[in-house]
Amino acid sequence: MSNPIMQKYALMLSLIVITMTAMGQDLSKKNEIFLELGGNGLVGSVNYARQLTKNPGLELRVGLGAYGADQTFLTIPVSLNYLIGLGGKHSFLNAGVGATYTKADVTFGVRPEYTEGYVPRRNTPINFVGNLGYRYYTSKNFSWKINFSPVINRHGFFPVFGLGFGRRI
Repeated sequence: MSNPIMQKYALMLSLIVITMTAMGQDLSKKNEIFLELGGNGLVGSVNYARQLTKNPGLELRVGLGAYGADQTFLTIPVSLNYLIGLGGKHSFLNAGVGATYTKADVTFGVRPEYTEGYVPRRNTPINFVGNLGYRYYTSKNFSWKINFSPVINRHGFFPVFGLGFGRRI
């Protein structure tokens, strides 16, 4: 990582993970680190999730990601999810809401200046994101997930899908 801003955010995420891991006694299956393509991070992200209740249950997620084609901008997805067991200890329905901060307007290629009624404004840093998906945990604590994560902002509704792979720690 040669970008000093990305280095600072990677360090911050590392410190959060270490701090959360050091808290409490039984964290072996309540923390998860995962990579996600698409999803709440918009293009790609590294995420930390913490189960707040027994599994299945409430989960808080925070991450660092990227968005952009010509230029790359940092994204910070934060969400609150609920895992609903699907008849076993490995399969879950994941539903939640959140917001993703980004320095650039999120338009996914739609040029807002060409839309009717466009009024130039400052960038909208907060994008609201829903989340509905399927998550599977293996017996070795690895996970994979697939989500529908629509982004809603002042430019409209953008259907985004996500695919993630991670590990419970």
